[in-house]
Amino acid sequence: MVVTARSIENYDLIGGDLALDFANTLEATHEGEPHQDHLRAPADLVAWARRVGLQDARPGDLDAARALRAAIHAVFAAVATGDVPAPAPLDTLLAVHAGAVAEGRLTPGDPYAWDWERPDPLWPVAVAAVDLLRSPERLARVKLCAQCSWLFVDRSRNGSRRWCSMGECGAQVKMRRYRAARRGG
Repeated sequence: MVVTARSIENYDLIGGDLALDFANTLEATHEGEPHQDHLRAPADLVAWARRVGLQDARPGDLDAARALRAAIHAVFAAVATGDVPAPAPLDTLLAVHAGAVAEGRLTPGDPYAWDWERPDPLWPVAVAAVDLLRSPERLARVKLCAQCSWLFVDRSRNGSRRWCSMGECGAQVKMRRYRAARRGG
């Protein structure tokens, strides 16, 4: 089996929401191994922003991006496991959201959209996260991958999806089960 190393240019955008895809730029590799951080340099933040359609993104503060990412993951991992998010990550998220609202304007459309003259790539992410928190139907479908801890909106009909992707995490779990069964345990 050939495994291609994932990078900011090729990792799967499976979150189903801009904020969750941003949180997923930090991924667990295997048990006991360090996480793979796809935001290693300011250029990675710009590459990610362009990849998700934020064409006017300019380089942002990498430490602020990582702090927001950690906050989003903490908030939505808590939601996915039925817990109440801790106040500190919510405060971090709301601080970035407040900056986005203060610097932005609503532009007409169906629906109206946020627009920024000089967008910080973190602003649309914070707005998306708050919008997701305010959407009971979508929020109820936020899940945490049972294998890698990525977040995703479960769009399956019965809401029973357990993995970020059947092609990656689901296949790994099923292969481990198969091998264990073949070994007799």
